[in-house]
Amino acid sequence: MPDIVILGSGNVASHFAKALKNAEINVKQIFGRNIRSVSALAKQINCSHTINITDIIQDADIYFFIMNDEANISICDKIKIKKDSILAHTAGSLSIEIFKNKTRNYGVFYPFQTFTKYVETDFSKVPICIEGSNHETYLELEKIAKRLNCPTFNIDASKREIVHLSGVFASNFMNHCVNIAEDILSENDISSDIIKPLLEQSFFKILNNNAADSQTGPAIRSDNLTIKKHKELIKNNKQYSQVYEVLTNSIKSKFKIK
Repeated sequence: MPDIVILGSGNVASHFAKALKNAEINVKQIFGRNIRSVSALAKQINCSHTINITDIIQDADIYFFIMNDEANISICDKIKIKKDSILAHTAGSLSIEIFKNKTRNYGVFYPFQTFTKYVETDFSKVPICIEGSNHETYLELEKIAKRLNCPTFNIDASKREIVHLSGVFASNFMNHCVNIAEDILSENDISSDIIKPLLEQSFFKILNNNAADSQTGPAIRSDNLTIKKHKELIKNNKQYSQVYEVLTNSIKSKFKIK
């Protein structure tokens, strides 16, 4: 297996580094800008670490850029590597072309999953979207994914942006709506535990059927009396009111409810 350098020490980098170690893939070094998180992650992986770009190992086989887009681009411009090394980032919406002036071997290794630093993730259930500048690079990145037992998808840049957008709706926006629900309950002295069975059942239905067939609620029933009552309850919170209005209208439009 190749020698790997990970650039980044945040949520995705931490989960990925641990998954590589568990799969007995050699991580030679962790680079990052926060010495505390970099050193802590390197200690867990049992590898070297640095916060200095000039000290990044130059002879690794694959460099995984797992930082924000701006940092990925900036560090890529400054890093020194051997001629045939592979550079790959894990971003959902960043072009593969940020690496084109650095090496002929570059790609994308995008894990389509939500990561939280201290919440364990089973990497074997993480879909990996792969893109390569050439067939050989694609195969090398695919080998890493297969070693991690991940399902893989050959996804180009335009489709990866669509996948990323779908994830924002399915995960980020959904999480925000649950956060609003928790706030509404808390503001009225009701434990948020009350919605957990509802969330479990909702996702069970979605995963075993589909979202369209699982849709319920006052909007799809055209229950305008209930909708009016809900709006009254949150009329003093502009943010909640706007979200409620937009989503209610979207459901009505989707299902052609007058």
